[in-house]
Amino acid sequence: MAFARLRSWLTVALLLAAAASGVAAAAPPATAPYCPTPPQAMQHTSDATAAGQRGAALLQRRHYAQAEPLLQSAYCSAPVGAERSLWAMQLGSLAALSQQPDTAARYYTEALGMVADAPLPLWLSARLALARLAPAKDKLAHLEPIAQRLEQALPNPALARYHLDLGQQARQIGPASLALAYHHLERARSLAMAAQDGRLHVQTLDALAQLYEDHARRPEALQLTQEGLLLAHRLALQDRADLLVALEWRQGRLQQAQGQPGAALAAYARAVEQLEATRQDLPLETSDGQSSFRVLIEPLYLGYVDLLLHTTHEQPSPHREAALHTAIEAMEQLHQAQLQDFLGDRCAWEVRSGKPLLPAGTGVLYPVILADRLELLLQTPTGVVRRTSPVAGPLLRSHVRTWADTLRLGDEPYLPAAQQLYDWLLRPVEAVLSEQGIDHLVVVPDSTLRLIPVAALHNGQHYAIEQWAISVVTSMGLTSLAPPQTQARALVTGVALPGPAVEKMAQSWRAPPAPPTVVHRGLAQHTTTRTWQQVRTAQAPTLAQWQDSLALPGVRDEIQALHQLLPGTALLDAGFTVGQFQRETASGQYRIVHIASHGVFGDSAATSFIMAYDDLLRLPQFQTLLESEALQRQPIELLTLSACQTAQGNERAPLGLSGVAIKAHAQSVLGTLWPIADLAAKAVMEQFYTGLAQGRLSKAQALRQAQLQLLYSHDMAHPFFWAPFILIGNWL
Repeated sequence: MAFARLRSWLTVALLLAAAASGVAAAAPPATAPYCPTPPQAMQHTSDATAAGQRGAALLQRRHYAQAEPLLQSAYCSAPVGAERSLWAMQLGSLAALSQQPDTAARYYTEALGMVADAPLPLWLSARLALARLAPAKDKLAHLEPIAQRLEQALPNPALARYHLDLGQQARQIGPASLALAYHHLERARSLAMAAQDGRLHVQTLDALAQLYEDHARRPEALQLTQEGLLLAHRLALQDRADLLVALEWRQGRLQQAQGQPGAALAAYARAVEQLEATRQDLPLETSDGQSSFRVLIEPLYLGYVDLLLHTTHEQPSPHREAALHTAIEAMEQLHQAQLQDFLGDRCAWEVRSGKPLLPAGTGVLYPVILADRLELLLQTPTGVVRRTSPVAGPLLRSHVRTWADTLRLGDEPYLPAAQQLYDWLLRPVEAVLSEQGIDHLVVVPDSTLRLIPVAALHNGQHYAIEQWAISVVTSMGLTSLAPPQTQARALVTGVALPGPAVEKMAQSWRAPPAPPTVVHRGLAQHTTTRTWQQVRTAQAPTLAQWQDSLALPGVRDEIQALHQLLPGTALLDAGFTVGQFQRETASGQYRIVHIASHGVFGDSAATSFIMAYDDLLRLPQFQTLLESEALQRQPIELLTLSACQTAQGNERAPLGLSGVAIKAHAQSVLGTLWPIADLAAKAVMEQFYTGLAQGRLSKAQALRQAQLQLLYSHDMAHPFFWAPFILIGNWL
């Protein structure tokens, strides 16, 4: 239906553009065309227009890579004039959403310059788009001439959307444009009513309600919101879904502020239910380029969980238990949505519904960071326990980031922060874990907590790893608890001396990177670590410098040791090419895949990669390599990335390890949070796989034993050496 509405709009726009071009001579473009072939040499066909329509539909769904060539085709084949200006506007929107504001501004300006005396709809669309790109301090100056042009126009229901756009932009400026925002939002409402456009009418009520909420005029905001809800329920299902989420969420916020927790909770629940029903169709970004996860999904779910937990103490025991399970379900949905946001894809995956059947001795901890406190939801085989730490979210995040940086550097002192974080995160549930005989703790980390190894928290006498085997999951609903196979064959791969991939990595940086700050403290400064970042200390490094800096001498010994320990195949250096890796994995004979090579996980799948000998494997390509029918039938049990790291300080970066598991259909991933010491990596991997090969330890227990071996050693007891290793996913 969305595509049908878009095609209808484009048809009207093309007719308007054709009509305009019939009464006005085409002006030369304001900037040079962006076509490889001059437009006059290209044939304008209906096929090109249809391609443009498909591109616009893909743009609406935020499929930028697929949309661009189709829109470019329509743009370049259209004659310079009104019709071509339409595709310039679409390409401007694509550039704006792709975080290329200068390119977007050029397209919008070109669209204006293509038609002499541009028709009002085109003029308004381009000017509003340019205003959206303007810095905050200049935005009002951009909006005022648009407001004047709208005031001079005859009242026309077709102008309602432009009044709405202007009013929403003015609302975001602040008090200086309050009157402007109110005037145009009210005008948009009256014109939408005149046009009998039900969806647009609801949108104007939603925008007005937000304006009143911004200024704490809650009764008026609630009245407008409820009026919008009444009208929204009269719309067709496909036209109201997104509107209901926003309206119900605001109703919940306003009712909570007015001391109506029961009504507020019901409104939040309806908003969450509606969002879950439509989340697969939700664009990854809003129309102004913001992450829909950040501005909608995360605050909605956290607000819902906050309210749920606030009200549980007022409920009798059975209802309290149900509320806690509902809170956990909401956190599960939140974590799944964030992983989708990281991967840049509302991809479908198998989500296991219902309460997980936890093995005996296992507890699952959901830390929930809220503005004024930390909530801890502990799920065990006997039920759910709730505990609260009275630490404000900003203070907790600050401590977490500082401690994460300290561990990453191998700096001192690290124990005071480890003990403080233990008191907030584990001390409140310590007694429950002991009483129920929990020996394996699964953590579902929230926000910045992904940056730290829970294993290195300290109770004043012992590290957490000395008390429990510890693993991490992004979501229990995405975690398979299938038991491991015996005598699993392994594909052990690594790059000790990089090959042609070095040049690909060098080319991936479009501008010479600034040299990083040299750290003159901690163990990191005089320990050989597996990191690719030291090459960036050189200004404009040569390829030889790249290759020398990216060499991993310890990988050769690691691959040889593991190949002797595990049955299977080893690929080292020139043997570990993308093609050979694909051929081996496609055979479906390996349940363990071990990769000892450079890799980094940034804030999205697009900025995350693993280096083979001849090329870089980015997450989408990695998935393609591992999509053989054999692996679909027999998924990889364990994927180990022994030289990959997460980007420093980026709380989304550890999601890359989970993303690899999802993309590779792997049950679990063993990775590292920061660059690991070469000797530590070899020791941990050998001990870990020895524990697995003997068949008596689970993956989590084998990792714990390997970490304890370093912890109790003489020269690698610092968490810098043993704590970065984390197991994500199936821990059995």
